[in-house]
Amino acid sequence: MASVFFAVFACTLLNSTVSGLWEKMRDDMLRTQTGHIQIHQQGYWDDKVIDNFMTVDKAAIAKLEAMENIENVSPRVEITAMASYGTLSKGIAVTGISPQKEKEKSNLPIRVAKGNYLSETDDGILIGEGLADYLTVDVGDTLAFIGQGYHGASAAGLFPIRGLLKLPSIEMSNSVAYMTLPAAQNFIDMPNGYSGILIAIKDDNLLNSTMEAISSQLPFEVLPWTVTMEELLKTSASHKGMVSMIMLVMYLIVGFGIFGTVIMLTTERKREFAMLISLGMSRLRLKTVTLLELFFLTLTGTLLATAVSIPVTLYFAFNPLQLSGDIGQAYVELGMEAVMPMIADPAIFVTQSLTILIFASITFIYPIRKIEKLKITENR
Repeated sequence: MASVFFAVFACTLLNSTVSGLWEKMRDDMLRTQTGHIQIHQQGYWDDKVIDNFMTVDKAAIAKLEAMENIENVSPRVEITAMASYGTLSKGIAVTGISPQKEKEKSNLPIRVAKGNYLSETDDGILIGEGLADYLTVDVGDTLAFIGQGYHGASAAGLFPIRGLLKLPSIEMSNSVAYMTLPAAQNFIDMPNGYSGILIAIKDDNLLNSTMEAISSQLPFEVLPWTVTMEELLKTSASHKGMVSMIMLVMYLIVGFGIFGTVIMLTTERKREFAMLISLGMSRLRLKTVTLLELFFLTLTGTLLATAVSIPVTLYFAFNPLQLSGDIGQAYVELGMEAVMPMIADPAIFVTQSLTILIFASITFIYPIRKIEKLKITENR
C-alpha cells in the first residue's frame, strides 16, 4: 500500500506542477503581451499593410473597456520604418502604444535600463540597447524615421530618444522602437488609425461569448489567441509531448517499484499459500482471495494518496512557490511572474489514480501465476 501511495502522490504532484507552470506561462504571455483576443480590419491579418489599418474612435474603445469580462484594452499601431543617425541606418519595427495602458498591461516600464519611460503625450521614443549600440546613439539623441504612410504617402519624422530598453531577446533589442499612439498616428498621417487592438480577458472560459459581444459592437475581424498565436499552440503541443515523456518515465519507475513489492509479498507468503492449498482451499479460491486483497490494498493506497494530494495542490495553487535569484530574474525578464504554481485540476487526480491502478493490476498477474504453479511439496 505504501508503494502505491507514494506512486500516486508523486505522479499527481509532478503532473500538477508541470501543468501549472505551462498554464501560468501561457496566461502571463496572453495577458501581458499578445492578448486573448485581437481586433483588426478585415484582411489585415493576411496582409499586414498600413492601408488595411482600421479607424476606431475613443468612444468605441471606451465601450470595449466597459465590457464585463475584459481586463485590459491595448490599442496598437505596428509599422516598419528606416531609422537613421548620421551615416548609419537600419530597418526596425515601430510600435505605437498607450504608455499608461502598457504600464498596466506589461512590464515595459521596468525594462527601461537608461533614461525615462514615455508619457501619454510624449513625442519621443524608446529603443532597444542593441539598436542604440548599432546606431551609436544614447538618451537625448534624435533619430530620423522614414517609412510609408497611409494611402501610399511618405512618412518621415524626427524622434528624440527618451530611454533605452533591456529586452529579453537579442533580435528584439536590435530592431525595436516604441512611441506613443498619437506620435505613431501622426507619423503615418492616420488619426484614430490602429493596426489592431489587443484585449486581455478575466475568464478564459468566456472567450467565445466575449468575442461575440465584441463583434456585436464593432464591424471588425475578431480573432482568438488560438489563431493569432500559432507558435504558442506549437509550444503547447511540444509541452504536452514533454509531459507525456516525463510521466512515462515516472510510470515505469513506479511500475517496477510496485512490481518489486508484489514479488516480495508473494515470495514471503509461499508457505502460507501451500498450507492453505494442503488444507483443502482450491487454487481458484486462493487466487480470487489474493487478487481481491491486492486490489483493495492498491485502492486504499490510491484513495489515501488522492486525499492527501488534493489539499497540497490546492494550497500551492493559491500560494505558489516564489522563485528568487537568477531563476526568478529570468522569469521577470521574460515578462512572467516569478512563481511556481500547481494546478488543482480534477482530471489530474482521476487520471493519475486510474493509471497507477492499471499498472498495479498488471503486476497482479505475477502472484496469480505463482499460485497456479505452486508445488506444495517444495514449500512445507
